Amino acid sequence: MSDLAALYGGSAPHRRTLLESEYARYFDEVVHVLDIPDSGLDAFDGLFIPSRLHIEARNAHGDRLREFLEDGGDVVTFGQQPDPWMPEIEWTHRPTNFWWWLNENGDSGLRFPRRDHSFFEHIPPSDCEWHFHGSFDPPQEADVLIEDDEGDAVLYIDTETWAGQTLVTTLDPTYHFGSHFMPATDRFLSGFLPWLHDEFL
Repeated sequence: MSDLAALYGGSAPHRRTLLESEYARYFDEVVHVLDIPDSGLDAFDGLFIPSRLHIEARNAHGDRLREFLEDGGDVVTFGQQPDPWMPEIEWTHRPTNFWWWLNENGDSGLRFPRRDHSFFEHIPPSDCEWHFHGSFDPPQEADVLIEDDEGDAVLYIDTETWAGQTLVTTLDPTYHFGSHFMPATDRFLSGFLPWLHDEFL
C-alpha cells in the first residue's frame, strides 16, 4: 500500500473523517495545513486535500504543494475552491441543487461518460450523487470521469500536466460524511479510498 498524507484544517468534519472514523486507517499521516512547511511531504506517495480547508492558509503554502506535484507526488483535491496554487485549473460556478432528490425522477445534474473506468467498479455512479459545487475546464488530455449536464468536468484525472498525477473534483464527501449526513458520501468513501490506494497511487 502506498503512503498517503491528508491535509487537515481542524474542523469537526475533518477530524471525524480523517482521524476518528473507519476511514482514518487509509491515511498514514494527517498534517495540519499550518504545519505544511515542516511536514516532510516528500516521504509520501500521495496527498489528500479535503474540501473546506482555510483557503488562505492552504494557498500560503502553494509553492510547497506544487513542489510535491512537480517532484512526482500524486494529489487528490476536493471541493469548489479555486486553487491559485494550481493555476492550470479553471473553476466555474454552478448553482448547487441540494434538493434534486426530492423530485420524482430527480436529476442530480451529473453525467458519467467513462463508466468503463475502474473507478466505477469501486464507486457506482449512484454513490457519487449528492450534489456538487461548480465545474472545471480540465486540461485537454485529462480523463473526465464525471461531468455536469453542460459537459464540464466535475471529476477528472490528469496524468500529463505534472510529474505527479492529480484527481480533481468539486464533490465534497469528507465534509458531509464528517458532518453526519448525506449517506452517499459514506458509500463514496468506502469505495474511493481502497481504489485510491490500489489503483491511483
